[in-house]
Amino acid sequence: MLHAEWKTSGHARARNSPLYVAMRDRSKNASCEGCHAPLATLTDPAERAVDEGVTCEACHAIRDVGEAAAEPRYSFDLQGNRKFGPYCDGKDNYFHRMGCAPWFRDARVCGGCHTFSMPLADGKSLPIINEYAEWRASSFSVSGTACQECHMPPEVTHAATGSERKVRVGHHGFMGEKGELVRKALGIVASATDRAGTLVVSVVLKNEGAGHAVPSGLPGRQVVVRVQALDEKGHAQAREERTIGRVLVDEAGREVPFYAARAEKSDERIAAGESRTFTFELDAPRAGSLVIEVAWRSVSPALAEALGVPAEERTMGKIEMPFGGKRSGKGREHLPKTVVARP
Repeated sequence: MLHAEWKTSGHARARNSPLYVAMRDRSKNASCEGCHAPLATLTDPAERAVDEGVTCEACHAIRDVGEAAAEPRYSFDLQGNRKFGPYCDGKDNYFHRMGCAPWFRDARVCGGCHTFSMPLADGKSLPIINEYAEWRASSFSVSGTACQECHMPPEVTHAATGSERKVRVGHHGFMGEKGELVRKALGIVASATDRAGTLVVSVVLKNEGAGHAVPSGLPGRQVVVRVQALDEKGHAQAREERTIGRVLVDEAGREVPFYAARAEKSDERIAAGESRTFTFELDAPRAGSLVIEVAWRSVSPALAEALGVPAEERTMGKIEMPFGGKRSGKGREHLPKTVVARP
């Protein structure tokens, strides 16, 4: 079961996702493999497990986690055939020995790869992956809510085939069942009113469910807020969308992948506990319905085109509300209206 969960995860695709392959090949920087394929730097590159990305061995061979400033680093034990985990009463078996590592429940074990800065020519550094530092600055860290409590929610099961008893084992999909953490990150409050025949729509997004900024991870990821006014037959009358994310640029100010970047142009992401408001004005004379959709996008259109990879989208939340047609001096039926969608 745990292996089946892992196969659906970003860890399983860490070395072979089209976006990573495109960036690795264009950057010509093999150091990325240290996190995307940890075994490639620790064992024979011909080993089959190397191509499995962040595989079972890559995590459960971690013997210890050290932390200097905000940058944890790992030490591994591949020669002793000992697999480490958070349980300290496991018995050695015919397949491997058991190691005790309680810090598997500590956020530090995630921080070693979810923290990365790139040195620049002027001697400064440009933060690229900043999730661990964002978590440390959030209320989640203050309350002792580690990354694993959201990304590896526990289930009671056997830790391995043939084990003697059931224990609380973290889900190994890392984004919850069927990627549910994407949907749990943001609360949405949508309000609509009529102003002299124009539909005015307010969308408030609050980062209620993540201990880091949303969208997180690689610069270029986006949250898209999309509003459509449909008529009663489902035909579009008006449509607008806005995007937020973090944009890195080159010397000419053009958005580029992180390895070609020289500066940060903007960071409009929503930090843990913070809110962002978007206002739309739509000309929709006929009665119909508003469809407000919030989506996570894997990479901005500019970077997708530059890298030759498609952008993936996942719905984070969706709200629909009806509205009447224009009525001179009388407003519209069903408006004003506010709908709340909790994560």
